[in-house]
Amino acid sequence: MSSSIVSTDWLAAHLEQPGLVIIDCRKSKPGITPAIDFYGNYLEAHIPGAIYVEVDAISDCTTGLPHMMPSAEAFSQSMSQRGVSHDSTIIVYDEGDLFSAPRVWWMLTSFGASNVRILDGGLNAWLNEGKPLHSGEETLPPGHFIARLQREVVVNAAQVKQAIGNTQIIDARSLGRFKGEAPEPRPGLHGGHIPGSLSVPFTELTEAGHIKSPQALQETFTRLGVDITQPTIASCGSGVTAAALLFGLHLLGSDQVQIYDGAWAEWGDINEDYPIETH
Repeated sequence: MSSSIVSTDWLAAHLEQPGLVIIDCRKSKPGITPAIDFYGNYLEAHIPGAIYVEVDAISDCTTGLPHMMPSAEAFSQSMSQRGVSHDSTIIVYDEGDLFSAPRVWWMLTSFGASNVRILDGGLNAWLNEGKPLHSGEETLPPGHFIARLQREVVVNAAQVKQAIGNTQIIDARSLGRFKGEAPEPRPGLHGGHIPGSLSVPFTELTEAGHIKSPQALQETFTRLGVDITQPTIASCGSGVTAAALLFGLHLLGSDQVQIYDGAWAEWGDINEDYPIETH
């Protein structure tokens, strides 16, 4: 397996490994009413030793846009307080559908964490295999996370506009939302997509609850028109599932990917200077 993925069997055998940090980052999807209380679910049952980290709790929520990338200083503080160090062995998991774990993986690796992996199959695989569970809140002693951006990992709306026609742009939302045929889960947003972008639903990256093999990932990206050798901007509804596409490309050795962090929450709500296509 890739050094960025870990199996449930490996994790079960290394639960007591010194320096291991397990992060449960399950997150409710937008548009689901009522929202799923994943923190409550975590308190009921989680992988032994796991701490709970919601994406919004480690993001910049002051911009008017959902879960934007925080400053290095803020990320250093939030991770250190939770017991995470930049040199910890960090395992992140969601339900297994790559909805939120890649976003936390991307934030950690972008800020310099040296050994971060996503649990293949997530908690659903762990449960299906009957592996051990804990309940209640778990805490760790304070960590020491020195956050430094490794490179320019995010782009803004102006940069995306300039990139249209010049840089490959991929969109992780469903095809219906991409075409403007399905409603956006956030009220008030236009339907459609950034001109010239490609529809690459993040759900295409998993199969039977697990991350696809490298060969199957390559076939998926190729089928959807993606050239993995090209610099790429990944977008989605709010910057979360764009990280799944970035992670999938990373597994294939392509690390020329930036995330449009404002994503459709911004592009679909701004003025006519930012064009929209629906075909």
